[in-house]
Amino acid sequence: MDAAAVHRLALGLPEAEEYEHGGLPAFRVRGKRFATMLDPETSTVNLMLGEAGIREAAAAWPEHCSEQWYAGRLSSAHVDFSDIEPGLLRELITDAWRNRAPAPLRHLLD
Repeated sequence: MDAAAVHRLALGLPEAEEYEHGGLPAFRVRGKRFATMLDPETSTVNLMLGEAGIREAAAAWPEHCSEQWYAGRLSSAHVDFSDIEPGLLRELITDAWRNRAPAPLRHLLD
């Protein structure tokens, strides 16, 4: 997988839009960020999965996902997408979108 695939997956979700966050490409839904591309050289995306989702992803796929702490709290999951299965990447990005999307939008994927 590559950065272009991450962009396609993220922007394929309802009302997802790309913007710049801290000089990096990021994705949001109705003003709430759900993903941020990190240094393209590292093939890493930062996903806002919620605390339970972050812990679950890091435990289930430690070769691809790690916990990211910010200001003393668990904030997101770093996901290495360089050799991840496309279905897993799609699932993780969709979960991050669901975590940040308002309830009226989440039903569109249910």
